[in-house]
Amino acid sequence: MRLVINVVILVLGATASISHNVVETLNGAIRGKLVRDLNVTYYAYLGIPYAEAPTGQLRFKPPVPKKPWNGTLDASAYGPVCPQDEMYHKRSDMNEDCLNLNVYVPARPALAPTPVLVYVHSGELTLLSGRPYVLGPQFYMKYGVLLVTMNYRLGALGFLSVQTEEAAGNAALKDILLSLQWVKKYISQFGGDPDNVTIGGESSSAVLVQYLTLSERSSNLFHKASIISGSALSYRFFNRHPIQSALELGKKMGYHTEDPNELVRKLQEADVFDIVTAQGDKTNKRNGFRPFAPFTPVAETPSPHAVITQHPLQIVNQGIPQVIPIISGITTQEGIKMLPFIRQNPILAVHLNENLELCIPSDIEYPYGSRESKDLANSIKQFYFNNETISNTTLLNFVNLVSDTQVTYSTDRWIEIYKNMANSDRVYYFVFDFDGDLNWYKLFSKTQFPGAAHADHLGYMFVTNTTRPLLLSAGAESKQTIQVVLQLWTNFIKYGNPSRLTSLTCNIREEWSDCGTQRNYLALNNRPYMVPGPPLRRRLHFWRQVYAQYESYVARGGGLEAKTP
Repeated sequence: MRLVINVVILVLGATASISHNVVETLNGAIRGKLVRDLNVTYYAYLGIPYAEAPTGQLRFKPPVPKKPWNGTLDASAYGPVCPQDEMYHKRSDMNEDCLNLNVYVPARPALAPTPVLVYVHSGELTLLSGRPYVLGPQFYMKYGVLLVTMNYRLGALGFLSVQTEEAAGNAALKDILLSLQWVKKYISQFGGDPDNVTIGGESSSAVLVQYLTLSERSSNLFHKASIISGSALSYRFFNRHPIQSALELGKKMGYHTEDPNELVRKLQEADVFDIVTAQGDKTNKRNGFRPFAPFTPVAETPSPHAVITQHPLQIVNQGIPQVIPIISGITTQEGIKMLPFIRQNPILAVHLNENLELCIPSDIEYPYGSRESKDLANSIKQFYFNNETISNTTLLNFVNLVSDTQVTYSTDRWIEIYKNMANSDRVYYFVFDFDGDLNWYKLFSKTQFPGAAHADHLGYMFVTNTTRPLLLSAGAESKQTIQVVLQLWTNFIKYGNPSRLTSLTCNIREEWSDCGTQRNYLALNNRPYMVPGPPLRRRLHFWRQVYAQYESYVARGGGLEAKTP
């Protein structure tokens, strides 16, 4: 790692001291800064472009690697974020020239190259960025891990597909792939180990990580994966009808052509924020139970640039392309994330009670109103609600239904398939069940409900904007949970084994072992322990039967109705 110290600025009375330094790469020199924050010191190289601006005719296309620059790149401030709704970022921070990444390096002597964590931000494929809104690096700097985060294209800009070369789809996956290639090529010059890279994600980004593990194009770009509360097998993140979604977007924007290539040309000429606005209504028109974007990964037409050309289940049934150590798991109450939505939209409960067919996952394409669809809706009502209606007294039942359909079943199914097909003895399964002072989602959404919600673990894994003010005042058990989570995850990042070199001071008194064919799991909290698996056995069995019946129906030639995520 070549560092040239140019300037040192000490600000009296401030919380940070900053120094500028330069790293030489084949693309050009990069000047970062030295940061001291939360009792840890690290180098930060921010907003490094890894691709050319995906504008004009490059919109919807695979990213083009950034050309070398002259002089020294100032990487002391974050670069633009990708265009999106103004929920987390201001419009002034957005620009279509957003394909940049951030490198955080522990500022302490290293006897060997530093293990690398490449973390993909979540946000339902439409929001957030690689900035530290929820991905503050300080914890990993303390534990001696180099952290890389990146931006990738969002919404239609990242996932629109018309199944031709004009817009093949999965542009966002290709962005992440290019950033991984950048890490492979350049991270050693920052002191990182290109042969010890872990990729991580949660929720929608866990899905993207899992897609990359299924692509031969990512071979040797990472060596371990952390996949939390998300699965490529989820109905939410695979679009079987991408051309339909693209044409619907075009009509929203006043383009009434049925020619997909002509539509792409019009969209390439459109103002980028007009596209963001047109896709802004993320709620499925027919089903408020699924407020998700229609632009998700797709099966591409085979080509040299294709990342995924089949449904993920087809891929794994043919064999696992990459067998690597995996951490994967869920929270106890993933479905809490839907409570603010249903509380703010009470009419949703009315609609669901009138037609529980709306609760059926969209990858079960029974025609609405058919006998099969109605029978399944009745089975759901009986199993989850004991034939009662959705109301304040049955919110836990509703949370369980959301948890199982959107996260839990597909995550567990993936772990089972991976374990059986990969023949790996390093698959580590967990259920995060800690309900403490730093549960991110419940703090962010101001939701009070027992259990660990979707994304609640983030408060114990990263410094987030929401939890940062509470770090000092958090209770002892919450601080212990931070220690436990970071000790386990950084062990995994460094060694591929979360239980290696654990400390009794972190309350880790039991080895986190491979899940085995029984899918045994770690109850993840301030005092973790192993539990015979699988979790939620009865509920998972219900959905296993549901999908088996549907597959039998399809095999018999049953009629189907196209549904988007």
